[in-house]
Amino acid sequence: MNVLLFMSGSRTVWADAENATALMDLCLRYSIPYSNFRWGEDGSACFEVSLLSAKRLEKLCRDTSVTVRMVKKGGLPPFLWRYRKRAGLMVGAVLAIILLVLSTRFVWDVRVTGNQTMTKADVLADLKACGFGVGSYIPDVRTEELETRVLIASDKISWIAVHMDGTVAVVQIIEHVEAPPAEDSSRPANLIATADGQIEQIELYRGNCVVKIGQAVKAGELLVSGLYDSAVTGYRYTRASGKILARTEHEFTVEIPLAYEEKVYGEAKCGEIVLNFFDFSLKIFKSTGNDTPQCDIIKEKKNWTLFGRYPLPAGVSVTNELPYTLQTVQRTPEEALDAAYDALEEQLAALSGDVQLLRKDVSTELTDTALILHCTVSCIENIAVQSEFEIIE
Repeated sequence: MNVLLFMSGSRTVWADAENATALMDLCLRYSIPYSNFRWGEDGSACFEVSLLSAKRLEKLCRDTSVTVRMVKKGGLPPFLWRYRKRAGLMVGAVLAIILLVLSTRFVWDVRVTGNQTMTKADVLADLKACGFGVGSYIPDVRTEELETRVLIASDKISWIAVHMDGTVAVVQIIEHVEAPPAEDSSRPANLIATADGQIEQIELYRGNCVVKIGQAVKAGELLVSGLYDSAVTGYRYTRASGKILARTEHEFTVEIPLAYEEKVYGEAKCGEIVLNFFDFSLKIFKSTGNDTPQCDIIKEKKNWTLFGRYPLPAGVSVTNELPYTLQTVQRTPEEALDAAYDALEEQLAALSGDVQLLRKDVSTELTDTALILHCTVSCIENIAVQSEFEIIE
């Protein structure tokens, strides 16, 4: 729908196949704008023009002997004229138009982009704390000042840009990323084993290695010392660093019950309806209570739009209650085995990225109530981790 055409009023023009071409030539020759043009199956033409253009086009058609039909009037002026004797409706329509025009000077919606760990609600809360949000008066918005206030007030946003697109505020942010604490290279440290294993390879960067290839070590055992003892120079300290690659084994056990409870949902029930206008809320409906103590709450917010395109600062929030009962479902052994392998893959994916898998031994056990999967994984991994120690003089 053409908004300007609706506001000024429109007239539908129709011409049969014999006059359609001549009619279009007139529109082109005298620069008469039209919209919603469409051809009929019989070759006729139909389109809409403004009320002023309709009078001009009708005169041109009479002067050039082009036969046309002015079919119907549409838009706001004919509507108001039709209901001119109903003063209340007229006043309401005028007030609605005035409200619509005035509301274009307020923020109708805020769109947030660039957020990853922060939710849109978090960003809107930071903006609101700095005096900006839906309903803010656009001429009073100083974007540079607003951006500075948000950066000072929020410890999660490192960069923000706010610009207005009509009545919609578009907010772009970059979240603050905590840098890992800098390593204090002046503090001495040893390398100790994080797991049991057999040493396969040593990559020593700094420190005094106390193990050798082929040696079996236990978790917590010293691998590389940060202490040097020399008869010439005496004791010397350093921060040991390097990689100690060892052959290790990890045990995983996954138990999948053959019987489990599943939700069976009933008919949804409306729990609450809230009317939203800018930043104001009005509860217009609320149910008397839950019929069942077991239900899921589903909240949905819908903003209205003008002509399906322009967002309005109004809408409704609907809260639905979805009751359910728990029903016992029985898995087949095959389904339980598939679920067990899926759970095992998730556990294996949680291993360090430095782990190189060598072998995977899997066994299963089926009981009356569950399927149990046992897995032993052999791998090569770096088992060295720094452990600082204090120097006592």
